[in-house]
Amino acid sequence: MRRLTMCFLLISTAGCGRVFLGDTQKVEINVTPADARIKIPDRIDRDSNPFTIELPRNESHLVEISKPGYETKWIVLQKVKLPSVIIADILLTLGIGLFVDIYWGTWEGLKPSRLDVTLEPESAEGSPVNVPLNLAESTLTVQDGSVRIKVHALR
Repeated sequence: MRRLTMCFLLISTAGCGRVFLGDTQKVEINVTPADARIKIPDRIDRDSNPFTIELPRNESHLVEISKPGYETKWIVLQKVKLPSVIIADILLTLGIGLFVDIYWGTWEGLKPSRLDVTLEPESAEGSPVNVPLNLAESTLTVQDGSVRIKVHALR
């Protein structure tokens, strides 16, 4: 009975998210091609993968994946509230642990927890082209990747 009471006090004062999941979450990153540069500001900047990194669960993270000759991709590891932690806090701690998890941000997790990314080669047709235009009273609009130029005759 004494151990049960101690466990209850520990969980209720620490919060289920903090006790069972901790402050960080492991995120697996796998990029093709394998020598692409992976950056997470203030966390990592590396050229080799696959790997696993532990990131704080209480904040979102921006992942930049790039390689010369390939289109750069940005992926947001979004923090989301974990219903399982909220339910466990309510049932196991009568709601006391929920306040602790909210304060520390340990009632949240990162989605997705696994990144499998394939970089696409840059295409010549999708690259921007600089064309000097010296046109008066003209408009330039872009629709679905195609460019329309409307020229009004000079009078």
